[in-house]
Amino acid sequence: MLNKIKLHKTACYNEVVEFEPKEINYFFGGNGVGKSSMGKVISNIAAFPSCEINWASAPIDINIYNKQFVKSSFSQSNQIKGIFTLGKDLTETQTFIEESNNKIGELKTKIDGLEKSQTQQSDKLSAKVTEMQDKAWSLKRKFEDDFKPAFVNFMGSGESFFNKCLTEQSNTSTLLSEKDIKEKCKRVFNDDLKAFDPITDFTFEELESNEYSEILNTKIIGKEDIEIAKLIQKLDNSDWVKDGVDYLQVTEDSCPFCQQSISSELRKQIESFFDESYENQKIELNDFIDSYETYVGGLISELELLCNREIAIIDFQALNDKIDLLKEQYKNNIATLEAKQKTPSVPTSIDSLKELLSEISALVTSYKTKVEKNNKTVLNIKSEKDSLKSEIWRFIVNELDIDLKAYNSTKQAVNKACAGISESIKATKEEKGKLEKAVKEKEADVTSVKPTVNEINKILALFGFTNFSLAEAEKKGFYKVIREDGSEVQETLSEGESTFLTFLYFYHMLRGSTSDTGIGKDKVVIIDDPISSLDSNVIFIVSNLTKELIRDVKNKTNGIKQIFILSHNVYFFKEVTFKGNGNNKWKEEAYWIIRKLDNNSFIKEHDKNPVKTTYELLWRELDDIEKINTATIFNTLRRILEYYFNILGGLDYEKAVSKFEGEEQIIFKSLISWINDGSHFINDDLVVDAEPENVSKYLKVFRLMFERLGHESHYNMMSNNETEIKVNANA
Repeated sequence: MLNKIKLHKTACYNEVVEFEPKEINYFFGGNGVGKSSMGKVISNIAAFPSCEINWASAPIDINIYNKQFVKSSFSQSNQIKGIFTLGKDLTETQTFIEESNNKIGELKTKIDGLEKSQTQQSDKLSAKVTEMQDKAWSLKRKFEDDFKPAFVNFMGSGESFFNKCLTEQSNTSTLLSEKDIKEKCKRVFNDDLKAFDPITDFTFEELESNEYSEILNTKIIGKEDIEIAKLIQKLDNSDWVKDGVDYLQVTEDSCPFCQQSISSELRKQIESFFDESYENQKIELNDFIDSYETYVGGLISELELLCNREIAIIDFQALNDKIDLLKEQYKNNIATLEAKQKTPSVPTSIDSLKELLSEISALVTSYKTKVEKNNKTVLNIKSEKDSLKSEIWRFIVNELDIDLKAYNSTKQAVNKACAGISESIKATKEEKGKLEKAVKEKEADVTSVKPTVNEINKILALFGFTNFSLAEAEKKGFYKVIREDGSEVQETLSEGESTFLTFLYFYHMLRGSTSDTGIGKDKVVIIDDPISSLDSNVIFIVSNLTKELIRDVKNKTNGIKQIFILSHNVYFFKEVTFKGNGNNKWKEEAYWIIRKLDNNSFIKEHDKNPVKTTYELLWRELDDIEKINTATIFNTLRRILEYYFNILGGLDYEKAVSKFEGEEQIIFKSLISWINDGSHFINDDLVVDAEPENVSKYLKVFRLMFERLGHESHYNMMSNNETEIKVNANA
């Protein structure tokens, strides 16, 4: 059945009108408010692009009775397509078809439930997909600036980006850290990428031989086997004496320190103290210092030369810092060596540069590796970019690893469940198909158009339509309309006769089928004002046939799942909605009013039947004594009594005086006199006392009249009714 209808941009539905119909729907509204337009929308939604109808389950056939149906399906000058029904005496076949159709309905319900479960599973996976798309998209936003070249073609939506992640789950590229992959991106995706001259390894294998010698630890002094050597060694001032010897070359025989004369013998002993061995050691020391300065200075120059190279991909600041530290240590060592030169008799040593040079060597090696990678990238830029893009996706997938495992688990479970449900749906549909085939075969064997002809002709005769009837046409499965003498009517039926006949045809079509199969097929029924040009007797039968269709919906028979009744005629509407004493609304029953205001239609639902007759409205004037109109109350009471007792019941309520005794009889006579006087003459307070307390007294007697005449139940029923919409109709 339909569970939601949207009307827009058709007829007077200029604004969106939406409502949720029940299984049984009564629509009341005047001419031109949009009833027929609503019926057309429901029966042919494809022709109204701005409107929508929603089905509770799978769509079913929609059968509409309206002017177009009368025009298109019934032509007086041509044969009418017959309505096939089951023969009355085929009880076993009818039982089989009925039971099979019930089983088909159960299977359809089962299929609907399975498909709903399948949809729920799909929704579960869809929710997980949406969650994963959001998480993947957040990674895209986080790394977009760095990884953009790899993300090209997948940045249009979270869906496309996540789908790419799914395809990369089998990626086996090297998994790099975030830091490494970002650095590689700066190098590979650099538009200014170019090759640089290679950097050679920085080595210092000869450092040990150039920064260590026994001469540094040696006390360089003169000969020890001469007389003055003992004194010099005792005073430990050989370096001071050596300086003095050098000055003797200038002062000749005078001491360069105290200016006293020095004997030639003493001078000879002093000079002989610093022999050839002493001089050789001094030379060895000087050679070591020269070698050290040359070697270490060369290393520093080599490093400074490297720092002066323009290599855009390398920041030499760290190396410059190391060079500054190297220079400082080198400077300190030179000072130590110079001190040794001045005082060669003092053993000394210098700090090793090995640890610092090792650090520098490692730093230069990293520069060398970076340049090599850069040059390799330049040489193989395309393959390098492709490789990096693959590594980027490997990195992204790894970031989503836990979430992807949860997604894959959910997907696997959903797919397994859906596969099982699909198998159940397939098996159920096959079972349903077999039953439907069996029903069609049975129907084709035993259906006939003859029973419908008989039923329609019986109703026509019952209501006085004896000058025409239906008969089977020469063509199998068709009707024709004939006169009493057997001749075809040939465009001579009145509008009322044609309308009534067409409705009977429509009614039986709903009970049968226009083919020899399909009887009892599920359907939605729309009846749009079926009583134009019909007299009161025909209105009665049309109303009762319509109520039969309503009972089909309630009892779930003849395949009628939902019905829409559209009318502007109060009498027809009241007949269709009348339920006798059981006037309670069914839970799947709805009353609707269609109104038009400022050329715009709208629809409102009512809890109770909103359409009341004038007779019911008269009773409503008596509901609240405080609000009773004392100017019209006399006429109201008279009209109620006359209509109910005289017109409907054939009773003369004025002769009912015998039902009362004593004071009640006096009040009764007074009431009759008061009613007649008040309803036929202008009120005069001097003659008619219309004070509220008097009105209350006479209303009490009015109620007693119904009780005394045996119609108390009618009084109670009419007193309890409530009115929602007043419709002017003569009672």
